[in-house]
Amino acid sequence: MPMVAENPVAQHCCEGCAQKRSATPETPYHFVGSGLPNVYLVGIDYYVCAECNKQAAEIPAMKQLFEALGRTIVSKQSPLIGPEVRFLRKRLAKKAVEFSPMVSLTPEYLSALENNPDPVDPGRDKLVRVIYRALSDDKKLKDVFQKHQDFQKWITSIHNTGRGERIIASRLRNNQWRVETELIAA
Repeated sequence: MPMVAENPVAQHCCEGCAQKRSATPETPYHFVGSGLPNVYLVGIDYYVCAECNKQAAEIPAMKQLFEALGRTIVSKQSPLIGPEVRFLRKRLAKKAVEFSPMVSLTPEYLSALENNPDPVDPGRDKLVRVIYRALSDDKKLKDVFQKHQDFQKWITSIHNTGRGERIIASRLRNNQWRVETELIAA
């Protein structure tokens, strides 16, 4: 996997110094490429440059991974944070100018909300989740609308905890992903 250092003073080829590592449950790979601060991958290989510490990962089935992340974020019990709102909006392929009226915000305020690591207010949080479930192509997410009892159970389970969650995505056979949340200690 070609990697090149960005520091013009110390140009080197990271490929020559890269060490292959495997992400395990004990040492997961922090996947910042998702745009989310709390996603960790297990079951993939990645490389770390011994000289400059740059990292590059081999992540298969990215589409399935992002679908599973969206499903997990919408279903988690803790409040959404701004980057999660941005992730969901982008999964719907909506520009901020298209999505902001859906959540009764200006595009500028939506941008500020999406860049804020603090929890989103509960009403807007639930609205974002309902919009994502309704507009997503994910049949598993839409099934909750079929039974009033399932919908009520899901919508009232949100915010059962004020703590955040770490998202762990484990690669399974056939390049499928199992994504789960893990509560972060208060």
